[in-house]
Amino acid sequence: MRYIVGFLVTIGLIILIIVLLFRGGGGGVTTKQVKLGDYLYSGGTAQLIIDGPIVADPNHREVQINVSQNSVDFTLYQGYQQTVVRSQTYPNNQSAYAVFLQALQHAGFTQTTNDKSLYDERGYCPSGDRFIYTFTNNGDNIVRSWSTSCGGTSTFHGVPGTVITLFKRQVPNYNDLIKDTNLNF
Repeated sequence: MRYIVGFLVTIGLIILIIVLLFRGGGGGVTTKQVKLGDYLYSGGTAQLIIDGPIVADPNHREVQINVSQNSVDFTLYQGYQQTVVRSQTYPNNQSAYAVFLQALQHAGFTQTTNDKSLYDERGYCPSGDRFIYTFTNNGDNIVRSWSTSCGGTSTFHGVPGTVITLFKRQVPNYNDLIKDTNLNF
């Protein structure tokens, strides 16, 4: 009887190992087969949200930068209900947008973790900033990932510093617009 139980346990372990190997665990880094340049003329918008440290509602700040073919939109919010503090729109053009999308592609903007349990970034890195990266096309979410200034857990596996800098540089007077905020970046 012991031999039969041992044999069944061994078979079960072999099957489990095979299933785990072929399934791949489901949480690895994937590069979406998305070429951002394909969305140059179709209404695609790249977005960066910088969600500041978790503090009292009146002290909380969030920055949102949207870059599309025709415009770059900057919005600074106060509080978790997102009261607009400052908003500025700048014109953009196809050539600038095409170069921006290529730079995002090279910086790994589409490299994400395929783990649904990490979709919600809220609460991570409470003393630092959370960075949410999205690309939408006509209302469809093509890419969505996030990272933090604390390091560690995230779903974004590109080069965060490069991507964040690319977005900030799309806003001509970015540093003036974030004056008097508690943002760490």
